Amino acid sequence: MTNNGSAIIVGGSLTGLALAVALARVGVLVTVIEQNEGMERVGTGLGVDRRLLSIVTGVDATRSEKVPALPVVRSFRETSTWNAIYTWLRAVADATGGIEIREGLRVDKLTQSTTGAHVRGNSFDAEADIVVGADGYRSMVRRVVDPANPIARYGGFVIWRGLVEEAWIGGVSANLRGGRLPYPETARLVAYSVPGPDGNVARGHRQITYAWYDASRTAWLRDNEFLNGDEILASIAPEAIPSELREELRRLASTRWKSPERDVLLAALDRGILFGTPLTQYLPARLCSGRIAIVGDAAHVASPMVGAGLVNGLLDGIALGRAVAAAGGTIGAAGVMALRAYESERLQENRAHVEESINATAGLLRSMTTRTS
Repeated sequence: MTNNGSAIIVGGSLTGLALAVALARVGVLVTVIEQNEGMERVGTGLGVDRRLLSIVTGVDATRSEKVPALPVVRSFRETSTWNAIYTWLRAVADATGGIEIREGLRVDKLTQSTTGAHVRGNSFDAEADIVVGADGYRSMVRRVVDPANPIARYGGFVIWRGLVEEAWIGGVSANLRGGRLPYPETARLVAYSVPGPDGNVARGHRQITYAWYDASRTAWLRDNEFLNGDEILASIAPEAIPSELREELRRLASTRWKSPERDVLLAALDRGILFGTPLTQYLPARLCSGRIAIVGDAAHVASPMVGAGLVNGLLDGIALGRAVAAAGGTIGAAGVMALRAYESERLQENRAHVEESINATAGLLRSMTTRTS
């Protein structure tokens, strides 16, 4: 299908790349602006729907044809790693005509007129008919789309995360269970297998991803300038975790979790690869303003507790691609019409997902003992 027009996507992570391919497939010239370069991100494991990936990109994610198949581990759902999904989407984007990916660029200012939108940053200026923010939970584009509701708010937990190779713990001899405990420090643990660093899905060669929900660190986040009011300012890199906190986490992992989860957490702590992501949630009131829109975590942030984060980002991409095709492109009134149609299709569903997240995290917090940070 051929349509006229152009789009700038701010953010070249998973949703941004998927959307770039979706728009290029309907004839729109796409420029992706990404502040990182290549794989300069810390990722873990996540659930993935290869059927949706195939729909949004037009490339079968289950077969090695245009690009190698995306490796997954199959259990009650398909799981993979951020790195594997990014590598797959980047290969598809690179093989798709009409996409330019510009890395190492930070967007500082975003404006629009009746005819287009203008993005400025460190040593660059770019214009297009529409701009779409896929720039994550701390989205700059969101601040333009909805200046009255600009930030994703802290949800009460730090999630300690990471990836551990099965070989480090001698394989997994029992099913990963995770579970919940009635303590703020060990409120919830989720762990499951994902492909190995090289995509190997054989037992003993895979990785284990974990998410340890800790509701006892709010004061620590404020004291260490990760949290200002309700706004999260940064994730917690491994090197930012002080030795005394690392030792406390090690003690908690040793005494409150059972193997094999305990072994996974201790392996991550011993190797210094555990990091923290404060839980954020964003309930959108709108998804577009004129020629500017938001998708994925820029548009709706939910707890991993309710899952489907990537799935909803892919559904955003499918809806926006379909809306642009129906409008005949992005030039002139068509661009505004397409973004409004996208918002109409996706806003209520995204709000329902975030409301589910808010209720789930509030329920988990209520289930903890009264001891607070």
